[in-house]
Amino acid sequence: MLNLAQIHKTFHPSSSLSQELMSFWRRKSRNTGVFAVRGLDLEVREGEILGLVGESGSGKSTLGRIMGGLYQPDSGQVLFEGKDITTFDRKEKQLFNFRVQLMFQDPSSSLNPRLNARAALSEGLIVHRMGSRADRRRKVDQLFHEVGLTPDLADRYPHQFSGGQRQRLCLARALSLDPDLLIADEPASALDVSIQAQIINLLLSLKEKRGLTMVLISHDLSLVCLMADRVAVMYGGLIMEEFPRDQLSRSDHHPYVKALWASAEYASTNDLILEGEPPDPQNPPSGCPFHPRCPEAQDICSLKAPMTKPFGLDCRCACHFRG
Repeated sequence: MLNLAQIHKTFHPSSSLSQELMSFWRRKSRNTGVFAVRGLDLEVREGEILGLVGESGSGKSTLGRIMGGLYQPDSGQVLFEGKDITTFDRKEKQLFNFRVQLMFQDPSSSLNPRLNARAALSEGLIVHRMGSRADRRRKVDQLFHEVGLTPDLADRYPHQFSGGQRQRLCLARALSLDPDLLIADEPASALDVSIQAQIINLLLSLKEKRGLTMVLISHDLSLVCLMADRVAVMYGGLIMEEFPRDQLSRSDHHPYVKALWASAEYASTNDLILEGEPPDPQNPPSGCPFHPRCPEAQDICSLKAPMTKPFGLDCRCACHFRG
């Protein structure tokens, strides 16, 4: 359904920054930009849940917004059903916006505080001139029921909802245009464990009911492996490894995948502890971005970036010593 080929994305300081801030930026960095995604390839297959995992700052949210057409890559292609979305005309872009929707990481900041819940869910329908006022009202009521809310809450404003209710409201808004692909960025990260379970079960139920393809973005490998059909692990703006969920029990994963799983809540062992900090996106390390923290690193790891190679059954790995 969606293919990303050699995607690069760098963020540059705004031209509106003061001279003092620009000078500080340049003193802090040899470069004039922050490298968010660096030469990344990824495929999202129709009907699957793809889990995108990595630490904060690994580029997951940026990649999700590139997939959803909110950010334009500096180079590379984002192919939706074989056609590059960066070449879409106005009509094609509008159709893409119908079919691909995002559920943002922070429901509080992604909801307009001046719009009540009904207005928030109706906004996309109004913009795209879908149905009459009565049709839109029925659609919003249906969406409320679908995500486990009652329509009598429709006149409330975002601050009057609990965290779990706001997340359900964001999900209803993302579903309002009946998308084929839903990109959910950390849909359960700020919620209590019991509420997390409710949101996860709701997403899985809606995936089956609507036949959705989903990209689930999270820092929690154990959570993703409960839901996803396939998992892609990001580090330093690159995919370190891709593998089907049922391959998680293998013992020969990329060292970063091993470290993530060792730190997961449901892991049975905790024998691999990561030391050091994630790479500075302004000054990324040479070679493999993980080599400064990797317990298996050798000289070649700092000199040469590893190629992504097939590894095992339906797996790909970016490591000099695997594949």
